[in-house]
Amino acid sequence: QSYSLSGFSPSKTRPLCHRATASLRMSKNTNCKNAIKEWMKREKAMAEMKAKEWAEKKEAGAPDEDMPLDADGQLHNPDGSVFTGPKDAKKITLIGMIPPIAKMDKQLNDLPLCEHLGLSTNNIGTIGNLKELRNLKTLSLSRNVIKALKNLDPLADTLEQLWLSYNLLEKLDGLSKLRKLRILYVANNKIADFAEFAKLKENTNLEELVAIGNPCYLASDAKTARATIIRAIPSLKMLDGTRIELSEREEAEEKKE
Repeated sequence: QSYSLSGFSPSKTRPLCHRATASLRMSKNTNCKNAIKEWMKREKAMAEMKAKEWAEKKEAGAPDEDMPLDADGQLHNPDGSVFTGPKDAKKITLIGMIPPIAKMDKQLNDLPLCEHLGLSTNNIGTIGNLKELRNLKTLSLSRNVIKALKNLDPLADTLEQLWLSYNLLEKLDGLSKLRKLRILYVANNKIADFAEFAKLKENTNLEELVAIGNPCYLASDAKTARATIIRAIPSLKMLDGTRIELSEREEAEEKKE
């Protein structure tokens, strides 16, 4: 016996599949404007859900003092402040869009208060359109197809965290002006030469680096790779998730040629 979902025969359901496929083909990428709209829809739906959950608990006898701060039906930033739209939102996550975002377009400049911008797991090849994001502290671009670090200078006075793991980076040029950069993730890229990490010496506030999974690691034993990077970046306090002890730094410096 054969059957299909919803009681339709295979011959009747096949056109629906074709229409879905055609729809996907017509829209190969998502632009930032539409991605932001989708994010707003999700945020509003989440706020409504939390408010509904609290209303049910209150009806069941929960005291007012137990009400979560974000259960009032409004949109909340991570610091608890209320926002009404993208222009006053402080954290915006456009992660894993379907279809993916391929271009960081000018719509991103309409996010003046954004402090955390998430664009991971898309199909972005070039960094750009960040000049108006004057409050941006965290930029997440992991799992894209970025080959070069460009157009980051507008973030020189604000950016503290840059997440770029699982991209196609071969070099670490383009970061020297990021004076406040503290955390950098570049694991699983295409960096083949340890000399690239010496370029990070100019980022004097850099404290944490994740770089494992690059070709240069594969060409060296783990201890030598770690010592080489520690020696190259004097300000570093944590590498690949492990704290750098004073004795370890002293040992690395002693091996300096």
